[in-house]
Amino acid sequence: MKTLIAAAALALTAAPVLANEIVLEKEMAGATLHQSGVDMSVYWTEAEAGYEVVATFLPQMADAAPARLIMTLAEGDDVSFGLPGTLTHTYTFARTDAGVTVAAEPVGLQYASN
Repeated sequence: MKTLIAAAALALTAAPVLANEIVLEKEMAGATLHQSGVDMSVYWTEAEAGYEVVATFLPQMADAAPARLIMTLAEGDDVSFGLPGTLTHTYTFARTDAGVTVAAEPVGLQYASN
C-alpha cells in the first residue's frame, strides 16, 4: 500500500516537470520549455497586428549559442517547425482564446524504401 501511495505521489509531482507544452495566458508572463536537449524561454506582447511572440532558445550542446525567434500571431494562427540541430521534436506556436500555446512534439521515425 505504501508503494502505491508513493508511486501516485511521484506521478503527481513529476507531471509538470515532464510537460512538453506551456500556455502563456497574460502579456509579458513568460515561461520555459525544456525538451529534447533545448531550453526555451517564451513570452508575448501585444502588437498592432496581433501578439508578438519572442522565444529565446539554447540547445544543450557545448558550442551552442542562444538564438531568438520573433513572430506575430493573429487570432487563430499557428505555426510548426523544427529547430536547427534538433531532429527529434517539432515546435508549435499557436494563438488561441487562452493566449499563446507552445508545444514540443516528437517526430516519428521514417524509413525510406523502394
